[in-house]
Amino acid sequence: MGAYSHFPIFIIAIPMVMAVLMPAIGYKNEKYCPKAVVVALLSSTTLTGLLFFRVKPEGYLSYHMSSWEPPFGIEIRIDFLSLFILATICAISLLVAIFSQKYILKELEANKIPSFYCLFLLLTASMLGFVATGDIFNMFVFMEILALSSYALVAIAGNREAVRAAFKYLLMGAPSSIMVLLAITLLYSVTGTLNMADLSAKIADSGYREVLFASIVIFLIGFGVKAALFPLHMWLPDAHSIAPSPISAMLSGLVVEVGAYAILRILFSVFTTSSPTLSGTSEVLGIISAAGVLFGGILAITQKDFKMMIAYSTISHIGYILLGISVMNDKALTGSVFHIFDHGMAKACFFLCAGAFIYKKGYRRIEDLKGAARQMPWTSFAFSLAALSVIGIPPTAGFISKWYLIWGCIAGGYYLYAVIFLVGSVLAAVYCLRIIYYIFFLAPDEEKWSRKVDEAPLRILIPVWTLSLSTFVFGVISFLIIPSLQQAATFLIIR
Repeated sequence: MGAYSHFPIFIIAIPMVMAVLMPAIGYKNEKYCPKAVVVALLSSTTLTGLLFFRVKPEGYLSYHMSSWEPPFGIEIRIDFLSLFILATICAISLLVAIFSQKYILKELEANKIPSFYCLFLLLTASMLGFVATGDIFNMFVFMEILALSSYALVAIAGNREAVRAAFKYLLMGAPSSIMVLLAITLLYSVTGTLNMADLSAKIADSGYREVLFASIVIFLIGFGVKAALFPLHMWLPDAHSIAPSPISAMLSGLVVEVGAYAILRILFSVFTTSSPTLSGTSEVLGIISAAGVLFGGILAITQKDFKMMIAYSTISHIGYILLGISVMNDKALTGSVFHIFDHGMAKACFFLCAGAFIYKKGYRRIEDLKGAARQMPWTSFAFSLAALSVIGIPPTAGFISKWYLIWGCIAGGYYLYAVIFLVGSVLAAVYCLRIIYYIFFLAPDEEKWSRKVDEAPLRILIPVWTLSLSTFVFGVISFLIIPSLQQAATFLIIR
């Protein structure tokens, strides 16, 4: 076995082990905490990048824990689609960690810094494990680590609003976890296995259609809460808007996308498109997702708080991702996976831009951003470039993902869904261009925005601009990525 064969476990273990060590590092000197986080995430990012030379679009890499062969042992199973999501998690988490080095010192008391970075690494490691595992119960375990660390990070500021938002998140998250566990129990009761590949084979031969149908419905509800699928999104606006901006970026840019990815895996890796239990469920998922696209977009337009507007926009774009998944063809699935990547970059950039405004001026209301470009031009232009991708203007990554989503809908005969995507883009243009209009074209309040440039520090601007430029660069070079994603999507659908 080559050294690369152990990369899958190292990608997850390095940030997990560093999270365990973080209290000791913070006790020694809290200034070492952010450096240790960057080293851990840079290591996982490097290993993930190297795996692209080993995992082909039509194949996968299987790692057996303790050399126990699946289905009896726990399997880490990485195909090209999951590797693409792993790379997205690693890259965005690394950039958010760099942003946090300066920002979080102003947001939290010094004694909370080690706890923040410990939870941050647990959140990242749990997302990596969640995406990479080939065992459905192991997925649940990672999901719980993800959920608990998310609740704590939302509440870490300790003020009344933060605790209330975290409690609301918990009130919806805990029942959804129970539902996922119930669905896993139902599947195990009729198949006797927890390995996803083995589950897929045994479900195809199972005669317990009612039990299987119940399990898939429960899965969709449970993971739908995690993904903030409309109308299960009620926890999201408060949690995303009140959490510290780096955590808002993680929640909106990664956590909800991981929930959407779980639905993708359940539909395509466990039940498969040929399963009779999928009859009707994909149509219901499509209708609900389409409603989410419109609901999130309309509510985003009405918001007066900058971060709340971004939060409602996330609900709309999760609808994009799940609507593409519900169409169940290779083009729409390619668009959904690429939209996870694009949305992660753009929304992380949005929330980090909001964090930059808060860091320098303390402003959250959209009204307060009038003329902001005079004093913070770099932050303002970074937001504008990411906004073009959220709207779907060519040649950004957002345009490419929406192009494939619409193409997939038309190819599958879902013409109304294609129209929904276009309407969603119009709504995105309204709420994004509104912010751009306020920042660049309205006269500023001289007491709030002087003519003197007073930008955020480089440690804040570098991650912001890296994410912003990535939405453009990956759109331009998408022809190097999309063919492999489409091959991987086809392989997942027809296997």
